[in-house]
Amino acid sequence: MDDRVKAVLEVLVAEAVFFVLAWYFEYLFGGGYGWFSKTVMILLGFIGIFLHRKPREYGLVPRSLKFSLKWCFYVVLIFSLASVAAVVASIFLGSFEAVGFYVLFVDLVWFMVFVGFAEELFFRGYVQSRLNEAFSRKFSKFLGVKYEWSEGTLVTGVVFFGLPHLLTGVNPFTGRVAFSPLVLIVTIFACFLGVVFGVIREKTGCILLSSVIHGLVDFTTFCLGKITGLMISSIASMISLFIFFYLMFEKMLSETVSS
Repeated sequence: MDDRVKAVLEVLVAEAVFFVLAWYFEYLFGGGYGWFSKTVMILLGFIGIFLHRKPREYGLVPRSLKFSLKWCFYVVLIFSLASVAAVVASIFLGSFEAVGFYVLFVDLVWFMVFVGFAEELFFRGYVQSRLNEAFSRKFSKFLGVKYEWSEGTLVTGVVFFGLPHLLTGVNPFTGRVAFSPLVLIVTIFACFLGVVFGVIREKTGCILLSSVIHGLVDFTTFCLGKITGLMISSIASMISLFIFFYLMFEKMLSETVSS
């Protein structure tokens, strides 16, 4: 069997297992099912990586910890400043709502660990690494920046990460089938970010930086949204991403990573 077919079938089975269990957990537990389903995603990611016995090649070990931590710091700084500005704006606009520390802490754990880390471990750690072993074609540029990246990264970001967002309104166990223009917009955005996260993972050699960015995008949008209102928090996330892409992305891809 062709290695590309074997690789696709392997990761397809892993993702199918996740979806079936996630749908079943939603059927059993309702709104709190995500804690269970994302735990399964983390386990599947680790199982896939350790079955191949390549923790370094599969994104668990950074090419340079100093490099990854430096860019993580810059990203956290950008999102933090944008969040402070969003809170100030919400006070002046009258949309500010106080939220308790416990809610903030739970959301921080959820979005950074069970969204950012879980999805990056599974998709960029396991799935992307496996597909890049089989899909070896290289591209010379990304978003106009000279940087060599892999075909498997594109396949992962679009086919296995982005497009499945269309299924967020579907659950065969409950009979729910719902699609909307918002789901389509989110899916398109997820396809784009999925490839971006993949390129970042290729550059750094690990999932640390992509996990931090992924988690902060969702934390800023949805947790901050409880304080400022969803419109203001979404603007804060978009501004943060714009600053990252405009000021930092090319520098990060062009910088030499020393071990």
